[in-house]
Amino acid sequence: MSDTTDNKIIIREVVSLLSKKLSTIFHERNILRAVDSRKYHGVSEELDMCLFVCTNELQKPKVRAGQRASIFEKCYWLTLSEKKRKVIVFTNEDFYNKFIEGYSEFLKGIETMLIKYE
Repeated sequence: MSDTTDNKIIIREVVSLLSKKLSTIFHERNILRAVDSRKYHGVSEELDMCLFVCTNELQKPKVRAGQRASIFEKCYWLTLSEKKRKVIVFTNEDFYNKFIEGYSEFLKGIETMLIKYE
């Protein structure tokens, strides 16, 4: 299991890169109004876009069940949002390609992006 502190740093750096790329500012925000609810990794300042960052690495030859479940959980939370744009950002190209190859048909209404972070 990877160090969650490292993952949080990577996620924040990727969100910062996206802010520059998309010319908007993102803030971490709760998904639901409940105080202890999960947070989106980024909600645009204009409140029209929300995103999660996936730092998974491919364990060849396939996407592992736990990785897949984690991503689909994020997709579920994105579908609860009323934001116009819902995005999953991947940081590993091999994982991104394999995931999209096998599961893109299940991502209706959710955009995918690759921001390489090695």
